[in-house]
Amino acid sequence: MNSYLEPSYQILSKIFIDKSYSTLALSSQASNEAVTKIVYGVLERNVELDYIIDKLCAKRPQTSIEILLKEAIYCLLYMDVLPDYAVVNETVELTKKLGKVGVSGFVNAVLKKVCRREYKLPVQGEKNYLSIKYSKPQWFIDKMISQFGIERTMSVLDNPLTESEHIRINTKLSTLAVVKGTLMAQGIAFEQSAMKGLIVKNTAEVKEMFRTGLVTYQSPSSMLAVQALGVTDGSSVLDLCSAPGGKAVLIAEQNPKSKVIACDLYPHRVELITSYKKRMNIKNVDERQVDATKFKSEFENAFDFVLVDAPCSCFGTFRKHHDVFLQHEASSIYDMAKLQSAILENAKNYIKSGGVLLYSTCTLFDEENKNVVNKFLKSNTNFTLEKMAVPYDNEGMLQLLPKDEWDGFFIARMRKA
Repeated sequence: MNSYLEPSYQILSKIFIDKSYSTLALSSQASNEAVTKIVYGVLERNVELDYIIDKLCAKRPQTSIEILLKEAIYCLLYMDVLPDYAVVNETVELTKKLGKVGVSGFVNAVLKKVCRREYKLPVQGEKNYLSIKYSKPQWFIDKMISQFGIERTMSVLDNPLTESEHIRINTKLSTLAVVKGTLMAQGIAFEQSAMKGLIVKNTAEVKEMFRTGLVTYQSPSSMLAVQALGVTDGSSVLDLCSAPGGKAVLIAEQNPKSKVIACDLYPHRVELITSYKKRMNIKNVDERQVDATKFKSEFENAFDFVLVDAPCSCFGTFRKHHDVFLQHEASSIYDMAKLQSAILENAKNYIKSGGVLLYSTCTLFDEENKNVVNKFLKSNTNFTLEKMAVPYDNEGMLQLLPKDEWDGFFIARMRKA
């Protein structure tokens, strides 16, 4: 048991205390399947775990003890393969090992109360019922209902993401039929997605296909944005906020006569683009370190297509990235909207007359999405919305909700006169 709790604690400390992203924290330390399940489980149920701790503790414990309690409570409630007494005993021992001997009795008492279920969760009709049931912040529940209505909100909350991954085939190296045949021969089940990718379990065989560039992990929503951009081969393309480079590489792969300039702000993010294109054997992507908010004279009126996949609050990806609610709060929505508007106002300078500007985010709320676009259109009357050639009704703007294979995603296509 100690082999689960201690590494889980170390990883969760990086996330809660050091503010590291969960994927980076997990990759920085060796972890097995059980450790990964505990880490992601605590992040997914964090709001509920906070509620239980508040109910059982007279005052909030310090962060390190809070993390110990959260992982132990998650194990007690959601990991039946672990006996309750083992969870309690090992957590108490870990508390002592971490130099917190003075609170080990407190930890023991709280966890025994959890074992006896000496707390009550909110019931239907109470204000925070949905927040605790689905373990999402109350502000998020309220905002979802306000914008999308209760029925659509519930359809999202009742539709958790599976553990499968979405892969697309590198058409320079293989075909959909060949990859399907390979998976079938290896006994790996799959489903075809709306974007003609495959939904599969991330097995060792799939990871090897990714390593060699035969396939890549890319969400259907991300691929839909590329489809909405509608690049014609031979056109000049700028991807202004590109890292890790998935959209730029897909555009380049589909349009081998086009040159795609893929930019990002920091050197380590530009390196992600370089690694991505090399793994996928793509030659027609030129990666650059560029600040998307600062005018670059070299780019002025130079591109037929400009993609602004803007930095955002990422709330559309909450099913897969449970730590999004630790990285961003409600205020992030308004902070991001200011940055997004600044990027769009700069990006407009890079588009040729008759060219296309596509704006996208992986988030949900109007403040970062249609409000940003409408503000831009109001002050730039030489741009107009243009219907996108995607399998959804639209008049130039589209909001996808996180459901089934889709992430929450917003796309708007604008044409420059």
